[in-house]
Amino acid sequence: MSSKLRNAIRAVNRSRVQSRNRSTVTMSLSALAAMGMAGAVAAQEPAAVLEEVVITGYKSSLMQSMEVKRFNNAVVDAVTAEDIGKFPDKNVAESLSRIPGIAISRDFGEGQGVTIRGLAPGLNITQVNGQAVGTAQWFVLADAERNFNYEMLSSEMVGSIEVYKSAQADIDEGGLGGTVILNTRQPLSLPANTFNASVEGQYSELPEEWDPSVSAMYSWKNDDETIGALLAVSHQERTVRRESTEMFPAYFNPFSDRDEGFRDALAAPEGAEGKGMVPWGVGSALFQQERERNGVDFNFQFNPNEKLETSFHYFFSELKADNQNQNFIGIPFRGLFAADNPSTGTVENGVVTDLQVRGGDPAVWANHVAFDSIFRDGSSMETEIIDLEGTYHSEKWSLHGQIGTTTGEGTNNDELYEFFAYSKDERINFDYTNPGGTSPSIDWSPSPWLTNPTDEMLLTTIRDQTNKQKDEEDYIQADLTLEVEFGAISELKFGAKYRSREFSQNRYLDELSNTVVGDVSQSLGTAGEFAAGTYTVDHDETSQGTLTHFDVNESAMRTAFRATATCGSGGLGEGDVCVTRGQFLDESSFGIEEDITAAYAMANFEGERYRGNVGLRYVQTDTTSNAYDLSAPVLTPVSDSGDYSELLPSMNLVFDMTDDVLLRVAAGKALARPAPFQLTSAVNLTVETSSGTTGNPGLEPLTANQYELGLEWYYGEGSMLSGTFFKKDIENFIFNTTTSAVINGQLISRLTRPENGPSAGLEGIELILSHSFENGFGFSGNYTYTDIDEAKVQSASLEGGEATLTETEVPFPFASESLYNLTGFYETDRFSARVSYSYRDEFFREVVESGELWGDEQEQWDAQVSYNINDNFSIRAEGLNLTEESIDSIYKAPQGQELTATQFYNGRRFVLGVNYTY
Repeated sequence: MSSKLRNAIRAVNRSRVQSRNRSTVTMSLSALAAMGMAGAVAAQEPAAVLEEVVITGYKSSLMQSMEVKRFNNAVVDAVTAEDIGKFPDKNVAESLSRIPGIAISRDFGEGQGVTIRGLAPGLNITQVNGQAVGTAQWFVLADAERNFNYEMLSSEMVGSIEVYKSAQADIDEGGLGGTVILNTRQPLSLPANTFNASVEGQYSELPEEWDPSVSAMYSWKNDDETIGALLAVSHQERTVRRESTEMFPAYFNPFSDRDEGFRDALAAPEGAEGKGMVPWGVGSALFQQERERNGVDFNFQFNPNEKLETSFHYFFSELKADNQNQNFIGIPFRGLFAADNPSTGTVENGVVTDLQVRGGDPAVWANHVAFDSIFRDGSSMETEIIDLEGTYHSEKWSLHGQIGTTTGEGTNNDELYEFFAYSKDERINFDYTNPGGTSPSIDWSPSPWLTNPTDEMLLTTIRDQTNKQKDEEDYIQADLTLEVEFGAISELKFGAKYRSREFSQNRYLDELSNTVVGDVSQSLGTAGEFAAGTYTVDHDETSQGTLTHFDVNESAMRTAFRATATCGSGGLGEGDVCVTRGQFLDESSFGIEEDITAAYAMANFEGERYRGNVGLRYVQTDTTSNAYDLSAPVLTPVSDSGDYSELLPSMNLVFDMTDDVLLRVAAGKALARPAPFQLTSAVNLTVETSSGTTGNPGLEPLTANQYELGLEWYYGEGSMLSGTFFKKDIENFIFNTTTSAVINGQLISRLTRPENGPSAGLEGIELILSHSFENGFGFSGNYTYTDIDEAKVQSASLEGGEATLTETEVPFPFASESLYNLTGFYETDRFSARVSYSYRDEFFREVVESGELWGDEQEQWDAQVSYNINDNFSIRAEGLNLTEESIDSIYKAPQGQELTATQFYNGRRFVLGVNYTY
C-alpha cells in the first residue's frame, strides 16, 4: 500500500474529516483503497479524472461516519457534522445516543452523562482533540466525577466525534466502557474566509418561554496555506422547568407494633400481617433554572513547510446556572409508629396502599410535613483548555510533541429555607394513596390552609452553603513514529506522557441554630409571615395530584436570616435562636492529587487483505487523598497515599474478506480509575433527608480484559450492515453500600460508601443497519443487547461471637439489557427531514436502605426538518421529547415488592433557527 494511501487512511482514522458548505465527496475512500491496492505502477500513471458526485446534509454525515468506522483499525463509531455549524443534534450527548451501546442521562431535559456498553458515565472518559478536559458541576448534590458534563458544550463547536470501544496503545487509558474524542475544526482544513453564523429560538413548553441562541465561526488562511486561524463563539440561554414527584427511600413499617423499631421490620416476609412498604416522604417538587452558556474556541495553525506542523488551541465554556428547587413534602412514615397517632391505613401484598395521616397525637413531637425552598443564585461551572502541539516530519519518521493544561471549576450555592409542621397540630392532615404500588400520591384537601397559611408551619431550618470544586490537569507528551519494512509491520510508534491532576472541594456554611419544631418562639417565624402568593405544580404527567400551595418571599426570608444574631455574640441567652456563621465544613472538604506516567509501544501492520495494530501501554499512578479525620475530637487533617501500575496490552485486527465485507477482531486490557470523590473520606450530606455519600481512600482501580468480534458489510453508498460481539471481564468492580453514621453529632440514616467487589462481567452484541434509497429516503438503526453478570459480594457479621459470611448479588449500575435507536430520514437538494426514536430498558442505580433503586425504562421521540433557501441560507426546526415522556425510577424491596419512586417531567422543547454559511 502506498504511503500516500496510508496517510489518507490515517487522516480518516484520526477523524480529521472536516465537512464543508454543501459537502463534496469526489470519490469514496473505498475507491481510493482500490486504487492503492493496484500498486506502484498505477501510482505512477496520471490520475484519472473521476466524475464529481455532490452529497449533502444528513446523508453526507452518515457516509463520513461510516468511512471513519470502516477504515479505523480499532472498534470505533463516529458522528460527523452535516455541515459547518450543523451538528446532527443541538446537544452533543443526544447525537452520541444514536450510536450503538450508548445511553445518556437526561435528568434536566438535556443529555449530561454518557453510559457506554452498560458502564456508567464515570467509567468512561471524554477528550477534546485527544486530550483531557477539566470538568466540574453546578449542582450541589453532584459528587466530583471524571465524566464530562455535556451541558457545557455548544454543538456548533464540534466537527466530529469518535467513540473508541476497543483499547489502542496510543490512546489514553481511563475508559472502561469507551473513550469519546470530540474533534474541533482546523483552519487549514477549511477554505479561506469560511464564515458561518446561526440564530435560533428555543421554546420550552413547560415554562412557556422562548430563549435565544447565537453562534458564529470565521476561519482564515493565507494563500500559501501555511498560516490559519479559526475563531468560534456561541451564546445560549435556556429556561428550565421540571415538575416532579420526588420519593424518598421506602421502608417496611410495623402497623401492629407502632413503635420506633421500624428498622427491625426490614426483613419482614412478604405478606406479613400488619407490615407494609411506604415511602419516608412524597414531595411535589418544582425545579426552575435560568441557564446562560457562553463559549469560545480558537485554533491557530502555523505550518511553515511540508516538514513542520504546529498548532495552538484555546477553548473556554461557561454555564451560569441560577436555579431554585421547591418541594412540598408529606411524610407518610410519621403516621405509622406512634402509639396514640390517629392515622389509619391498609396494606395489600406488602405495600401500603392507603394511609390517612392526621395530626393531633398528644404523645409525639415530630415533623410530618415539610416545605423546602432552595435558592442557588450564582451557581455556575466553567471549562478551559490551553494546548500547544507540534509535529516534525522526516522522510521515514515523525516526532510529535504536545503540552497543555485544562481546568474545570464549579460554584455550587445552596441556600435552603425549610418550614416544618408537627404531628401534634390537628390542622396538619393529608391522605396518602398508592393503588397497586405504581401511583403514589398525596391528597392535601384535609389541610385547607395550604394556600393561605398562618402558623401551621414554622421556619425552623436555614442552611446557606457554598461549595467550590476545581479540577486541574497539566500534561506533556511525546510520540515518535517510524516508517519501517519489517515484513507486515509498516510503522512503529513509541510515546510517553506525564499528567498531573488535582481535584479539590471546599464547602462553607451559615446555619440557623437552636430552633425547635412546633415552638413559634424557637423559630424564625411562621409561614404566614413569609407567604407571598401561591404557585401550582401540574402533575398530569406524574402520579402525584396537581398541587397549589403558598409560595415564599425569598427576600423577606433572607433579610430575617441575615438580621439574626450570630451565635456567641453578646446579649444572647442560652438556647436563643441564632446563626452559626462562617463554618468551614471539614467533613465535606477534600483534595485528591494524581500523578500519572504512561509509556507505550505500538506496531501498525498491513498485508494482503488485512491490517491492524498491536501494542503495549504501561501506566503508573500515584495518588494522595487529603481530607479530615471525622472521628477525632479535634479537627485533624489526614492524608492517604497509594500507588498502582498496570500493563495494558491491546490488539486490533481487520480482515478484508471481500471488497465490501470486513471481519474485525480486537482484544485488550482497559483501566478505569475511581471517581475523585470515591477516593476521599469526606462526606456530602443532605441533612434534611438524613442522607449522604462518602468515599473510600483504599479503593483500587477497575480493570477489564475485553474482547471484540465483528462483521461489517458496506453494501452500498451510505448503506451498511454490521454485528459486533463484545465481552468484558472486570476486576475490582465498585459497588455502593448504605449504612447509618453519626457525623458531627448528626445521625445520618443513609450514608452511601463505595467498596471494591470481586470480579464481574458483561457480554453482548451490537447490531447496525443503515440504508439509503436512491429516492432520498433512508433509515439507520441499531440494537444493543447486554447480558450482565451480577457481582457476588461477601460481607462479614458477628453473631453469637462467631463470624458469618453473607453473599449478596449486586447488579451493574446504569446497565440496561436492551438499547435501540431508530432514525428515518428523507432528503433532497434543498429539503431534509428526519425522526428519531431511542429506547433503553430499566437499569440498576444503587443500593438503598430498603432494597434497590432502579431507573425505569426510558424512551424519547425527536424530529427535525431543514430547508436550504439557497447555497448560503438554510432554516431549521427541531422538536425534542415529542411524546412528553417522564424519567422515572423504582424502589425494589428484598421481599419482591416494588414502589414507584421519583418521576421527573421536563416537557417538550422546540427549536427554530436560521443558518448562514459563506
